[in-house]
Amino acid sequence: MSSAAASVVTYTVDPESSDELRDRVQNYLVPAARDIAGYRGFLLLDQGENRRMALLLFDSVVGVQTAQRVLSPVGEQYTYALMTSPAIGSLGRVVVSDGVFGV
Repeated sequence: MSSAAASVVTYTVDPESSDELRDRVQNYLVPAARDIAGYRGFLLLDQGENRRMALLLFDSVVGVQTAQRVLSPVGEQYTYALMTSPAIGSLGRVVVSDGVFGV
């Protein structure tokens, strides 16, 4: 069993702001996440109907907790105004892992 963990954040976005929000995630949140110890990857998924899901993978629960603390103010500054619903986050420990992330 792995000690890796993930943060999952879901929200909706105004369709007219979706490209701007994607750019801000890429330009502000991803670089900030890369600087956090244990960072393994970042995915932003389009779930259709203006819903988004961000997955942040780290080596440990501590890494995810650090990311939540560090990235929340960055998200508030650059992305929250473009969302049409609050960002809802959760944390989970990896119990099965396969693929490119190697967690």
